[in-house]
Amino acid sequence: MLKTTEKREMAIVENLLPSVGTLRLTKTMIDKHIIDANASIRRLALLLGVDMEQMTNGDKVTIQGQYEDGTPCNVNFYRTIMRSDRRVSLSGIKKQAIAGDLLALSYKRNEQGEYILIINVTAAAHCRVTQVS
Repeated sequence: MLKTTEKREMAIVENLLPSVGTLRLTKTMIDKHIIDANASIRRLALLLGVDMEQMTNGDKVTIQGQYEDGTPCNVNFYRTIMRSDRRVSLSGIKKQAIAGDLLALSYKRNEQGEYILIINVTAAAHCRVTQVS
């Protein structure tokens, strides 16, 4: 059974579909900036012209991003050198989220081209709980 916060998180994510990638953060992801690129993140990367399936070991593509509060960041899509794991890293993540938070990554077009918008869905869901009470 889903908790109230998880239901609110999913409702927010469903409104962002279909061009959204999601990440449930762990302490290791935040501390080491090592995040496996799940299917939703790989699909988002492909929408931005980054085909992680075609990348070779050591390849990296950086796309400008922005957190919902306007803080700029770099979003790196890469394949590890030794194991060829597909990964993503987000600069400044420690100031934007904590372990257990759900992030939604989507894309937005600005004057210079495209960039990734990062939304902390968990924080948004908590804000809604506060407003409803």
